[in-house]
Amino acid sequence: MMRKSLFFLLLLGACSSDLSDEAIAPASFPDYPVNLNLPAYNDLRTKGWMYINEIGVRGVILYRVPNSLEYYAFERNCTFHPYEACSTVEVHSSGLYMVDPCCSSTFDFGGNPTSPPAIVPLRRYDIIPNSGNNTIVITDGVIQ
Repeated sequence: MMRKSLFFLLLLGACSSDLSDEAIAPASFPDYPVNLNLPAYNDLRTKGWMYINEIGVRGVILYRVPNSLEYYAFERNCTFHPYEACSTVEVHSSGLYMVDPCCSSTFDFGGNPTSPPAIVPLRRYDIIPNSGNNTIVITDGVIQ
């Protein structure tokens, strides 16, 4: 009887896993060049970020690290229930952090969750810099 009870508890535990942070669908896209000299990318110089909707699952937030030549590209698909239709991260109106208005999860500009329900960082895509001609290339290689 004890063995059956233990088996039942293990089975129950295995069936009740929380899928709140499901895996985001992989995004395959061609390398995306960004010429930082073009007026289309002025928001990177003024606000420090911009949306690029042509790549990623739900688009990408391209972020410029302040006082640096370093850039991060974050998937806009929230890591909490990524298959919800409204699960799209945006930069908060204050410009100080990112938020998913659907579930209210917030993320810092390192992509790390700062308030629940999300507990998994945003997907960050690899960027290849070319300081010689002031361009970067966003690739579908995942950093985190």
